[in-house]
Amino acid sequence: MACIVIHQDQQPNRTIHLYKDRLVIGRSSECEIHIPAKGISRKHARLFKEDGAYFIEDLSSKNGVLFNGQKVGRQRLEQGDRVTLDKFILEFFAECEGTRASASTTAVEARNVGKEYRLGNQTVNALNDISLRILKGEFVALSGPSGSGKSTLLNLIGCIDLPTSGSVLIDGEDMSGKTADELADIRLNKLGFVFQTFNLLPVLTAWENIEYPLLHKPGLDKTARQSTVALALEMVGLERFMHHRPDELSGGQRQRVAIARALATRPEIVLADEPTANLDHRTGSEILKLMRKLNHSENVTFIFSTHDPRVLEMADRVIELSDGQLVEQEAE
Repeated sequence: MACIVIHQDQQPNRTIHLYKDRLVIGRSSECEIHIPAKGISRKHARLFKEDGAYFIEDLSSKNGVLFNGQKVGRQRLEQGDRVTLDKFILEFFAECEGTRASASTTAVEARNVGKEYRLGNQTVNALNDISLRILKGEFVALSGPSGSGKSTLLNLIGCIDLPTSGSVLIDGEDMSGKTADELADIRLNKLGFVFQTFNLLPVLTAWENIEYPLLHKPGLDKTARQSTVALALEMVGLERFMHHRPDELSGGQRQRVAIARALATRPEIVLADEPTANLDHRTGSEILKLMRKLNHSENVTFIFSTHDPRVLEMADRVIELSDGQLVEQEAE
């Protein structure tokens, strides 16, 4: 699959796989490739495939599309070509595999993980010898019947709980032996959480709920917080509802606030525990499409614990659990 690597400040920022024949790039949350920066127009440019070749086309943007330092209206893209959009450089790869754009870096790894709980005088084996890898940028579903261990595994990946045996690695770093404060820092800076019941603070507005985790990030001043919250609200299309409290929002809107809160800290991984379970079919489908779009545009790894067949169908890979053991990993 073709992809582009977005560079910012001379450094690779994220990789976007060209999963559709037409993708719009812009500041608007409606764009498939979302670049929330002032120098980017709301709908800045379009990437599209025509007769087997890829092109980029300017959509009458303010700052234009530059190729070799010259503004272009439409430009065919070849392997390694670079185009400039304001302060961002987009590098094109006809095939991502085998290039430096390959998304082969491991986001999460479990090595022979086991988890036991004491229930009265009995020992319950919730997980038994689980080993797996999840790559950066993947959209992965943990599936299985109730009691299969998928929520337990999600909690271990989220550093909410620790394994009885084996180890969990986040971005190559072993979580074993970490102090409670160190695990809290990892949850704050590397992980985002979306819950079935939204878990919004009822006395806070949508803006304040999104801002709350940012208050715990040292060195982030008020101006930076306000900018981050505004971009997160725009990303999920809730700018008009920023002053509404949770009881003034629909279920879908509350879940959008929860997603914005999860993404506000710029996590590498978002963990979602049955995020569509309390939503009607139409709203649940909209939320899934939003998360899939953010997965592609922001290159955030999404890991779901779910029974929802819509999530399983949309996932890049399904990891099935039964009785605390790995059953099958299905590649799409």
